[in-house]
This record gives sequence, C-alpha cells and structure tokens, in this order.
Amino acid sequence: MEATKKEQIDENLIEIERCQDVIYFLTKYGKVRDKLKGVIPWEPWEHLLKYLEVLRTYRFVIVLKAKQIGATWTLGGSNLHLAMYQTGANVLTLSKGEEQATESLDYSRFMLSQLPDFLRLKVGKDQSSLITFPSRHSRLRALPSTEDAGVGFGGATRVALDEFEYHPHDRKNYAELLPPILAGGQMVIQSTADRFKMSYLFKELYVAAKHADNNFYPIFFPYDVLPDRTQDWYDSMPMAAKDKECRFPRNEDEALATSETTMFFSKAALDTMETRTMLHIGHEMSDRYPTVRIYKPPIIGERYYMATDASEGREDPHCIVIIDKTGEQVAESHGKTHIDTVAAIHDALARLYNADNTWESGPGGAGGLLTSKLDALSTPKRAPTINVGKRPFELDYQSGKKGWWTSGSLWDVGMQELEEAIRLHQITPHSIEAITEFRQIIQPEGDKPRKVGGGSDDYVDAWMRVWLLKKLLPTGTMRVKNFSYG
Repeated sequence: MEATKKEQIDENLIEIERCQDVIYFLTKYGKVRDKLKGVIPWEPWEHLLKYLEVLRTYRFVIVLKAKQIGATWTLGGSNLHLAMYQTGANVLTLSKGEEQATESLDYSRFMLSQLPDFLRLKVGKDQSSLITFPSRHSRLRALPSTEDAGVGFGGATRVALDEFEYHPHDRKNYAELLPPILAGGQMVIQSTADRFKMSYLFKELYVAAKHADNNFYPIFFPYDVLPDRTQDWYDSMPMAAKDKECRFPRNEDEALATSETTMFFSKAALDTMETRTMLHIGHEMSDRYPTVRIYKPPIIGERYYMATDASEGREDPHCIVIIDKTGEQVAESHGKTHIDTVAAIHDALARLYNADNTWESGPGGAGGLLTSKLDALSTPKRAPTINVGKRPFELDYQSGKKGWWTSGSLWDVGMQELEEAIRLHQITPHSIEAITEFRQIIQPEGDKPRKVGGGSDDYVDAWMRVWLLKKLLPTGTMRVKNFSYG
C-alpha cells in the first residue's frame, strides 16, 4: 500500500510538472460549461491552440473574433494557469460592466473548481472580483470599465481587455493601463466588433496592428473556426444580414465595417471637430468641483449660454455645457454626483459666466429636483420654459415657468437643429467625450435618432438644449421669441 501511495504521489508530482505547459493543462484538465451539454472538456480546436501559442509568444495581442468560439473560456483558462504557475502573477481582466467582470472571473473560478485535488491550489481570497493564491503570492482580479478603472493599479503580469469594443471608457482605461505594461507585462485585447460603434478604439488598434503600426500581434477568428459552423449553419441563422456579418463575420472586412450611413451626425464634421479639441485649464471652479472643466475663462461683456442635462448621480452622469455667441464651448461639468451638487455647480457656472441658462426639468425625477433647487438658489438669468406645442417653437415668457421638459417634440426638433449645427461647423466642442457621444448617435432606416446600445447621450442632450437656447434667445435689444424650423 505504501509503495502504491508513493507511486501516486510521484505520478501527481510528474503531472503537476507537465501542467506547466498551458496547452497540456487545458487539454487534459480544462472543463467548461455549455448551456446545452452541461460540463464538458475544453476542446483543443486548432484556433484555440493557435491562440495559446500566441499568448505565450507575444506581449501584446489583439483578437478580432466571431461570437461563441471558445476564446473567452480559453483566455480564462490561460489566466488561471498564469496565476497558478507564475509566482507573484498579477492578472487583471477589464470588462464592460460589473456583471460582465464577475462573469469573466467566473470562467477561471469554474475551471479551478474542476481540477483534481492534487492540482488545485489552495485559495486565499475568493470574491466576486478577486481570487488569490497565497502559496504563489498571485492573484486574479476583474473590474468593470469605469472612468477610474486602472488608475493606480500599478504593474500587472497580464491585463486582459475582454469585449473591448463595448467598454464605455475604452480610451481612458487604455491610456491608464498601457504605460505600466510597456515597462513589463502583457496586454491582451479581444472582442467582437460592433458595426454601430462609431468611437472605435478597438478597431483602430486592430487595423494599426495589421499594418505593423503598433506593438500588437493581430489574430482574426471568423465564424467558421468551429467544425460545425458550415455555410448551411450560417445561412440558417435567424438574423438580419448586417447583424450576422457583425456577430459572425466571414472575413475581416465584414468584422471591421461600420455603418456610416446610420450615423446621425456627420462623420466628416466630427473628425474635423476632434482635431480642434483642447485641454481644460486650471481654475478655482475646478478645484471646488472636480467635475468642472474650464476651457476659456469668462470675458466681461461677452454673452454666454448654458444648459444642463440633470441627473441624481446614481445611474447616469449629469452634463452641463456652456458656449459663447460663436458656438464655441468654454466650460462644462460632467460626472456622477448628487443632485444638490449638480444644482450648486449649475448656479456657480451661471454666475461665473453671467450665462443665460436652462436645464432638463420635469414634474419629478432629477429635472424636478433641479428646478426646485435652482429656485431656492435664485439662480440668475434662467430662461423661460419652451412652448413645443407651437411651430415654430416659442419661449413662454407669460407662464413664469423655467426649465425645459424633454418631450418628443423637443427631442425631434432639437436633434435636427444640432445635426445641422455639427454638419455646418456652427459649434466648436472642446470635450473629446462629447464628440465620442456624437459618434454614438445612430438613425436606423425609418427610425428616430437614438444612442447605440450601451452608449450615452448626456452631452448630446446638453448640447441640444444649449444650441436651441442660443437660437431662441434675442441677440440684441429686440426680443425674438421664435425661430423657423423646416
């Protein structure tokens, strides 16, 4: 019995040694969950073996892929292997949101749970966003793509950006995470493509990699890398052709295509505007309120216009935009903060710039709260409410009401006016975030303009309001109550 036990221990030690090869480790011990089949072995398909070879060969890897080809499970298994076999390994996965981050770490957690006892390392912390292995001084961490994700993270053995095309703060997160990786570490970016995503850092990086213009090694996995994905399978998919090309591309051109025809705002105009953005300057207002950016200080005698997209700060950010009489942006505030602070910022900026101002109002919600708080602050130069029941629109000077409720008519007319202003270069945004939002407004055939799934429209709303306000208010001593819309 003793000899048999010793032989088993020796065999286990040999097997642990063999598992230093990630391909051997996953091929023999990898398990995944399948929605239909339950728990099944990880499949060593040719494209996944290639993926693993690339991961252990190159420091910078970018993967453009079709959906549901096993890449996410494979990356999760590779991350687990790295944390188990490299002492001090620090592996970070960044996902679109908190739910997706938890799920991405769960791939590694599930594979760990399926390992035999002799191979499975003892876990220290086991949380929704963190797994640690004290004996290896290593850890696996998963975070959502928030504005501050990656700030102060320090060095990492590997940073994995999963489904990067859909990250709401892709550019900011990338800028924070890249410098430490350049000093030492690996960055892996993988994603399907979104043809409605007009701010496309993922596509930019992939195309640059194809032209050897950055450090990334590019891989493309089309829909038919799986053996059962035949042409008949593709043809039978109950999905619109354009959606099919996006989610199950046959070639790189299909995967990288964007639907410029569905962009509501002029791409050419936005491209030009992006070259004219500027950095904000230091100002005491920004010191007092971190969400405030001052691009140009107020000039005595100049006329300014301001509008606020209200928010209570729990889900969506608020947005305040101030422009001068030429349509150039001079200041903004954007971020998640309590409605009391939003009101204080609105009031302070209105006074600083002596700006005619309006905001998203309403019978309740954030707009209603903001209206009551601005009343209490006696904010100066609050513009009258807008009468959207008339064509052309009128400012309602008689009712004494302030703030603009977001009706369908206001949105429809306001968006058409903003589209014209962008196309004719009548406005000059200085915030790159605003231009990013403009790129994410689409207009499907026969439909109204709207934000893409996962996108935001806080800047869009504020810009629409401030531009309408400028057009509706008098420019001199004559009171102009309306404008034509056709």
